[in-house]
Formats: sequence, C-alpha cells, structure tokens
Amino acid sequence: MPEGDTVHSLAGRINLLLGGREMGIADAPNPRSPLHQRAPELEGRTLELAEALGKHMLIHFSGALVLHSHLGMNGRWWIAADGEWPRARPWLRLASGPALAVQTGGRLLRLSSEVRARNDPTLRALGPDPLRAGFDLEAAARRLRSLGADRELGEALLDQRILAGIGNAIRNEACFAARIDPWRRVVDLSAVEIEGVVREAERIMQVSLSDGQRPRGVHRADRRGCPACGGPVSARGQGDANRTAFWCPRCQR
Repeated sequence: MPEGDTVHSLAGRINLLLGGREMGIADAPNPRSPLHQRAPELEGRTLELAEALGKHMLIHFSGALVLHSHLGMNGRWWIAADGEWPRARPWLRLASGPALAVQTGGRLLRLSSEVRARNDPTLRALGPDPLRAGFDLEAAARRLRSLGADRELGEALLDQRILAGIGNAIRNEACFAARIDPWRRVVDLSAVEIEGVVREAERIMQVSLSDGQRPRGVHRADRRGCPACGGPVSARGQGDANRTAFWCPRCQR
C-alpha cells in the first residue's frame, strides 16, 4: 500500500503537470470504476490543487468539486507529461493536452462537494500528517502516548487516527532508526523515546519526499541482516492486521 510520502509525491506531480489547467478529458472507461458515470462532470473544470492527507489524496476542481482517492493495496496513479500510460481501462483519466493522470484500481474513488469533503468523518479522524505544513512533533508524540498507551509501538504507529501516512515500511524504519523495539508497549516508553520515534518517522518521510527514495534499514532485511550490527533481522506479523514487523533484536531495545 502506498504510504504517505508516496501520496504526497503523487500530489506534487499532479500539481506540476495539471495544476491550473482545464481538463480536456475526464472519463472512467472501466465499468467497475466508482466514477464510471460521474467522471465526465470534471471535464472543462480547472484542477486547482492536489493535496495529500496521510494516505488519502484530495484533488480540488473549480466549481467546489473534490475528487477523493485512496489507493489501498492495489491502486496506482500513472502521471505523465507525454500522454503515455498502460492501455488498460482506467478507473479515472484526467488530461489536459498531452499531460495526464490516470488511476487504476484503488480502495476509494469518489466525487463530492468541498463542504462534504471538509466534513468527511474519515478525514476528520486522521491524526497529524508529518508531511503537512505546521506538523507539531511534540504534540504528535503526546497523541501517540495518549491514544496508543496500551498497544505495542509498532501497531500504534500504523493507526491512521494517531499519525496519518505511516505505513509498514516507515514504521519499521522509524523504530529501527530510533533503536526502539516495536513490540514494546507505548505506555512503557519514556517521553524521549516516543518523541524520538516520531522524529525519525518525520525525517524518513521528508527524505523520501525530497530524494524520491526512503532510507533503507531493516525493512525486508531478514535475509541480508542488520545494516548496523550485521546480526539477524527478525520478522513477524504484528497487530490485528498482521502487518510484518522487521526489527533487529540486538540494536532495538
């Protein structure tokens, strides 16, 4: 599943290629698309802003219409300046001249008014996004301590109501960079430890956004070993979603 850094990057590319431009094409050729009937409503409208909120993307159009996208496990955006895209029937195609953005698959794709999008209960429930302007690290750490107290750290970090945009890879790398075992309960961590893991999550996401690649540590490193000590990296499903936690038992305490 694309994590928050990926969605922020996609939103930036959409703004670069289509921001401020009128949509010459807006359609949803795939009959399975939730927008198969409604996509043409975007034709002739100006794309004003694409923004990420955690793993969600909101694309604002003239006339106070908002496209809400969440890629889930199998969705993908194809964004190109030259009109090239895989010739499958997409869930949504937006184009202005040769520039286009195409979404295939996904967990959520819908149109709504600005007012309805602003009051969407799922979006309102999201925790702070480390890549959004005004992110308050200390407040985010307090939120993690408060809302995740009785949970294991690795599981709590995946809860989008606590912090938005952190997925499996980022939580594994943030715990490793902070040298904290993801199986420790949040309530047992010090304020310094909690703030440290949130700081590392923010740093990793910022580096990924600016460099186009996340720093690589223990995530999926169970075969190559720990990059710090060379010892074995453990891997085991964690939490109700059973997402695989990767950690170094030597380095992370």
